[in-house]
Amino acid sequence: MQVSGRRRAEKRSAFHHRQALRDCKRRYPFPRCTAVAASATRPILAGAFLLLSGASAVLAQTPVRLDPPPSFDKSGYSLFNPTPDAALRTFSPDRPTRSNGPLTVDAGRFQYETDLIVYTHSNVGGVSTRTFVALDPTLKVGLTPRVDLELQFNGYTSTRVLDPSTGSTLSRANGAGDFVIRTKINLFGNDQGAVAMALIPYVKLPTAAPTLGNNQVEGGMIAPLSIKLPAGFVLTLVPEVDVLRNGNDSGKHANFVGVLDLGYAVTDQLTVFAEVYGAAGTDAHTPPVYTADAAVAYLLTETIQLDAGVNVGLNRNTPNLQLYSGVSQRF
Repeated sequence: MQVSGRRRAEKRSAFHHRQALRDCKRRYPFPRCTAVAASATRPILAGAFLLLSGASAVLAQTPVRLDPPPSFDKSGYSLFNPTPDAALRTFSPDRPTRSNGPLTVDAGRFQYETDLIVYTHSNVGGVSTRTFVALDPTLKVGLTPRVDLELQFNGYTSTRVLDPSTGSTLSRANGAGDFVIRTKINLFGNDQGAVAMALIPYVKLPTAAPTLGNNQVEGGMIAPLSIKLPAGFVLTLVPEVDVLRNGNDSGKHANFVGVLDLGYAVTDQLTVFAEVYGAAGTDAHTPPVYTADAAVAYLLTETIQLDAGVNVGLNRNTPNLQLYSGVSQRF
């Protein structure tokens, strides 16, 4: 999956929960601090299921926006010979859901996608975590007709961990987060056809402050597959495998992510999305995450999209609620 500001906010929320739980156990040697610790050590069986279901959101691959006619030959376009307006493909940002779509930015064209604001709330194991993220842009440039380069910046982040019984602050962290470099390589369906697929290798560089990141290089591979269905629906399945730091800092583990997303074009400008998301790995100290998500995207112009969404936790290890809004634009 794309390592978006929303997913990084969830990871930071879990990180600060573990820190707060250690403090809680030192202060209160009673069962109120044991709920998360017990759940974190349960065997993780969901990885295989997630690989089979393979998913990761459709984002704004808007179903009814037509691709350019197949007569366009784009083989001669590059970073230094930009694709002309008449040959541009559908404007398809990797928003608003948790997704990565399979379509790339046209050669020589630029695009940004950003959350304007993200709010994440967790209440797990006797501690409450509230996280705000503002302006975490992804900057994209088309290198060839089938390959683009993507740079993800984690914007200003403010995290606060509270004792829900007293309202007192257990910990607080503010600042910028990590930096992610990725490239999207379309395998087929970039400009025509009902099916499209891409590969997205990525690496995360530990540029965040210690209180906001884990000071580890992490990475993975994402493989989005989208299928246009009748009546304006699009189904996107994207299996993802990551190599992440263990929850107890003892090493790294394999993490499996999946989102099954269904998008529907209500009008030429308005698209709605419903999805289920899951992430589970081989580390007993990193509990699985499951959510049910919904989002809406609106084309303000042919090259500007506004969006908003909500993610709701389905298990006790997952943030209870996440709200976000964002914007994307192509040049």
